[in-house]
Amino acid sequence: MPRNLVIAALGVRVGIVCDGLDRDSRGAVEAAWQDARTDAAGVGDADIEVVAAAGGSIRALLSSLSQRVTLAAIEAQRGRLWMLHAAGIALPDGRVVALIGPSGRGKTTASRVLGEAYGYVSDETVAIDASGRVLPYRKPLSIIEPGEPEKAQHSPSALGLGSFPDGSLRLAGIVLLDRREGVDGAVVSDVDLGDALEELVAQSSYLTNLPAPLRTIAAHVASVGGLRRVSYTDASALAPVVPELAAVSPSTPRVSRPLGVPHPGARSGAEWTFRRIAPLDEFALSDPDRVALLHVDADHVGTVRVLAGIAPALWRAADGVGVDALVEAAVEAYGVPGDKEAAPAVEAAVAELVAAGVLKRSRELPPADPPLWRIHDDVAWTGESPRVVVLALANPAASPLALEGSAALIWTALAAGPGCSDTIVSRVAEAAEVDGDAIRPDVESFLGTLRDQDLVFTG
Repeated sequence: MPRNLVIAALGVRVGIVCDGLDRDSRGAVEAAWQDARTDAAGVGDADIEVVAAAGGSIRALLSSLSQRVTLAAIEAQRGRLWMLHAAGIALPDGRVVALIGPSGRGKTTASRVLGEAYGYVSDETVAIDASGRVLPYRKPLSIIEPGEPEKAQHSPSALGLGSFPDGSLRLAGIVLLDRREGVDGAVVSDVDLGDALEELVAQSSYLTNLPAPLRTIAAHVASVGGLRRVSYTDASALAPVVPELAAVSPSTPRVSRPLGVPHPGARSGAEWTFRRIAPLDEFALSDPDRVALLHVDADHVGTVRVLAGIAPALWRAADGVGVDALVEAAVEAYGVPGDKEAAPAVEAAVAELVAAGVLKRSRELPPADPPLWRIHDDVAWTGESPRVVVLALANPAASPLALEGSAALIWTALAAGPGCSDTIVSRVAEAAEVDGDAIRPDVESFLGTLRDQDLVFTG
């Protein structure tokens, strides 16, 4: 099927097939997507294709097509890019500010207003690779028009929005939009990553397909100097603060290694022990000490938790240790609480972590002593290596069993007293002056034979 239009979307070449459309519909598609067209390859070299379905109004056609192109491009880049449901604005030097917010938070309006002063990157998705490079998506903007059931789709240039600069684009700011009444101008404030992590995760597409999703987010946030919030009433107030939002020269994100440093506390005996339930990803937050975790259930639903208080120390220490070791870890990390005992506070915190599915507990029993090989009390024998004669007295029909060579050595080792397999092997090896590992299979096999004949038992 021939492709009639090739556009660039999040680093993917998408072929839009217009064969089934009439001239007016085809012209509307070409006009809406004119700013996303790419001449980097021929029409036969698109990575994926989306059919512009005929039927219905042109407005409905363009709205549906925009959604399907976006979904197809996001699907094609799953696991490769951090894809934020955000608007993207580019400064002349290629620095990009990502404006994050759910539907209705004002992204499209901000894109229109800021795109007149800066370069329009996207009003839908800002896609960022591991190096911090932004892959643009100059899709049509979806505009609500009075009395129309479908949003209108207008190309950026038709709305007077600027093109982005030549060369690569790099992420320089990550900003949470906070549009509300009563704000004078635009107020920029720093945001702690731990406080905004849940929203960042919620506004990310296919986040759990990234190899280290939380650490990827943390690395990108660190590379732009932190996360910010801009509070405003009217989008026109945003333009003057864009340089401030991109003031830090972006650096290459560095994904930290995962946590999981075990505490050196001794393992306890017969008690409950606690162990971390492995997350998909984790990373540490400081000032104050916290740990962010992303767990994914069997239905691929991700849950973000930020551990605070004494929980980070408990998480790091929970490597199959008991409560005593967890108390020790908490005290070592945060000191003795001034007005209460440490143990009850730790036990309560551990119970919460278990209930939340962060830790699991199990009954850790002390290792059992190995079974000992013994000669039955009703067995008599005479002689010693190299020849022993054995008789089971409880069985009148039994015949004497003559043991010679290595068999006699093994019986002599048993006659020296009860012993585990290691002990019996060691006795035989010492008597025969051979390596114990070399004879272990034969010794253990013959012990089994003697047990089958009711001459010896373990216990």
